[in-house]
Amino acid sequence: MTPPTRLRKLGRGGDPWRMNDTVLTPRDLNRILLDRQMLLERQTLDPVAALERLFAMQAQLPRAPFLGLWARLQNFRRQDLLDAIQARRVVRSTLMRGTLHLASAEDVLAFRTTIMPARDVTLPWGLKPTPELLDAVLAIGREHFAPEPKDFESVRQVLEAHGFEPVRPLAYATRMFLPLVQASSDAQFGHEPGGDFTLASTWLGRDEHEGPQPQALARRYLASHGPSLPADFSAWSGLKAAAATFESLSDELVTFKDERGRKLYDLRDAARPVGDTPAPVRLLADFDGAVLCRADRTGIIRPEHAPLVASKNGLIPATVLINGVVAGTWRIEAKKKSVAVSVRLFGKVAAKDRKAIEAEALSAAAFLSPDAKPNVAFEA
Repeated sequence: MTPPTRLRKLGRGGDPWRMNDTVLTPRDLNRILLDRQMLLERQTLDPVAALERLFAMQAQLPRAPFLGLWARLQNFRRQDLLDAIQARRVVRSTLMRGTLHLASAEDVLAFRTTIMPARDVTLPWGLKPTPELLDAVLAIGREHFAPEPKDFESVRQVLEAHGFEPVRPLAYATRMFLPLVQASSDAQFGHEPGGDFTLASTWLGRDEHEGPQPQALARRYLASHGPSLPADFSAWSGLKAAAATFESLSDELVTFKDERGRKLYDLRDAARPVGDTPAPVRLLADFDGAVLCRADRTGIIRPEHAPLVASKNGLIPATVLINGVVAGTWRIEAKKKSVAVSVRLFGKVAAKDRKAIEAEALSAAAFLSPDAKPNVAFEA
């Protein structure tokens, strides 16, 4: 059993925490992050509540949020999340950093407008459309996707038929700027890798909230990722003027410093476990928010290991946490009769940690394929 999280005295907002010269060590920040991310102790939450606590989980790979919740929740079953997806309580949508995430329907309706990138952004392939061109493209895209789910190849064809060029980046703009969600399917993890998209209002039967809510989004970010620098929030959300947003919430926040003297912000009454709180071995999914959520990732990825985690094309593999720090990567391949788990560690680890990794790997295999034979291998 994981030892209970230990909280620093008055760690839920007592006067000593309001001292803006209080220094949080890298280990303090690591343990606080793990606690916010539900990685110190598995929680007893339903998947919708867990996603809302995390705000969302990156989901370029449809399987990733399932493994991400398995690492965080007690007695979590794949069907629990599938049921929420099929009931449209959870949706897959383009959110932070223009990437696909799995989030609650309520959060997508509330925050999609806030997260949407600025209209003056330069699109991939170097195109910066005029406001008039972008308005025309989005009007066509909205009309195209509103009635029912359709794939993105079809909107390219529609734009081409209307004489728009270049078609590929303009079609991409519809994905970035329109409030689209992917229609669920009977696929193993609720969504096809490509899939069909429609307007959130069509899929959910409700309109999204009007107007941006940067302050509300900042509160949610701090709840799941704080204490944080404004740069952390900006890198995560894509929003500018993060420092001004945090300062506008000063009555609700408490500030600290890190060891470099930088100002950190946090929710006043949030829990902050101490740096010597035990951190169990965890196997995180690809693109896990605990690894990606801060601009400065040195607290969870040692600088010498960063090249082993981030690939040239920006892919973040599934990672192994030992004592709260990335110590390796892992892969899992489930077939009908067998599940193969391979672990690649960056260096030697204690025998007890290797045993814990194997136990977590067997648990992951049972989660994906309860009736299959598991095999765990440590790569050289």
